[in-house]
Amino acid sequence: MKTTTEVKDEGVVISFNPEIDPKLKEYSEAALKENSEQMKYLPLRLWASYKKEKDERSKQYEQYDNNLQLALQETKEIIEKLKQGDDESFRLLNHSIPADVCSILLTDYFDKLSEEETGYCKDIILEYSRVPLKPHYRYQISDGTTSAISALPVVFQNYPVERENIKVILLLTLFDYSPVGMGGGSYYVFPSMAINKLWESHFDDMQSLFIGYLLLKPQYEDLREKLRQESYKKGAYKIDKGQLYKDFFKKHEHDLKKIMENNISIYDLKNIEQTDLNILNTGFQLIPVKTANAMHKQLTLSIIVTFATNLLSRDREDEVDYSVRQSFLEKLAYFVLNASEHDIPDYLKPFLDGFNGSEAIADLFEQFILVEDRLDTYDKFWQVWTLFFEKIVDLCKNGDGYWYVDRIIKTYLFAQSPWKETATDWHTFKDSNSLFFEEIGKNIGHCPSTLYSLAKSLNNIASRYLNPGIMWLSGMLTSNKKLWTAKLETNTLYYLESLGRKYIYKERERIRRTRKLKDEVLVILEFLVEKGSVVGYILRENIL
Repeated sequence: MKTTTEVKDEGVVISFNPEIDPKLKEYSEAALKENSEQMKYLPLRLWASYKKEKDERSKQYEQYDNNLQLALQETKEIIEKLKQGDDESFRLLNHSIPADVCSILLTDYFDKLSEEETGYCKDIILEYSRVPLKPHYRYQISDGTTSAISALPVVFQNYPVERENIKVILLLTLFDYSPVGMGGGSYYVFPSMAINKLWESHFDDMQSLFIGYLLLKPQYEDLREKLRQESYKKGAYKIDKGQLYKDFFKKHEHDLKKIMENNISIYDLKNIEQTDLNILNTGFQLIPVKTANAMHKQLTLSIIVTFATNLLSRDREDEVDYSVRQSFLEKLAYFVLNASEHDIPDYLKPFLDGFNGSEAIADLFEQFILVEDRLDTYDKFWQVWTLFFEKIVDLCKNGDGYWYVDRIIKTYLFAQSPWKETATDWHTFKDSNSLFFEEIGKNIGHCPSTLYSLAKSLNNIASRYLNPGIMWLSGMLTSNKKLWTAKLETNTLYYLESLGRKYIYKERERIRRTRKLKDEVLVILEFLVEKGSVVGYILRENIL
């Protein structure tokens, strides 16, 4: 420690100046230099990440947008340092950048690069795309492989010589069911998205991959299980992935050749209905939602029948994995709402024929609402809802106190979906749809879940029907006296109170002048008072 003194008017100022040991100072400077070197490419990484996510923050790194060669040059520097392999920290921070950057360069800027530059990026993409096929590969977030696979469609279109290699990569990565993220997804979703991008421009190649997957995936799993058992007998508890691929290619060389040459057909598939549901679901994800292909429709119907049989079964042995079920139902909703109105009844027939009070029916309705919220296919959505109307009525003849009937009703009447708290309307509701809710009140108004659903929906998403809604609720309470003593759904009284306040505030003068309207409102308020509602009592006194 070095001290210095300085005389000032107020007195003497003493300064203490620490002196760092030369070795420690050298170590500190070296550490700072190393850290700076490792973080040197952070702007490039963020640029590629934001571009991939279509995030406006990518504009903060406009040096790369304005100079693509700079992005490519820094990528080459990273590759060279990774090849040296002597800095694990550098590898951990930067190993995914080459794939991320080359993916963006090919998908967004292909026409702005030279032939040499696109060729370099193509080689990087293929190299990273093959990583999942290595024996000891385990998926890690941002390991570069998913970015590489997402760019394979561009490589496929622009480099015909690489198409066979890409088809092998896509087929084998489709076989990979390794979990990704916390949402229950699997690795196969990445090659699935790549394949879906190529249907329009390379139908025959994607058709071949689609059929090839359904044909070979079950046999791949059989071979995998055989090797697992053999390894277990030898005291090894992990499968040699390299040996698995070797045996698989040897055993199915003929079929693989047919896939590469696009000579495989639907007639090569046997007993599709006996295929594992996980495999069928992956196959279903590969079918384009707007397909007009007859073979696609045929296979889709077979897949839907198989799933419906299992999903609607009461046998616990037929229980379907939750993530597989949700994935299938979401795809089915997209598929149906993109289909022609002529085909929709055919696709829904297995669920209509086997309709029951199972949880899967509620999940099916929920997915249709969520998908319709994104697509806005008014006529097709109401065609689907109309097809299920009579089934709902029949299901509710004996009330809603068994199986999942109450949840089915709440979902069917839009009261189970996660609407925004501020939502007061929906693009799929028009004035003409009030007839649907009116018929609901007449046909299944005896169910407490119906009372709850209408009261809740009229408060938010279906508030456009508030005026006729008072009549529906009054009619339900008048015609179904059992509701007065029945156990109600949680928050039913809250939603009825809220409706009463809104309506009386809005229509106070009309209520006082119109006897019929006043009687309808009083039925609801009397019901609330009977249930011990203070709000109902106050509102009733205000209009008497």
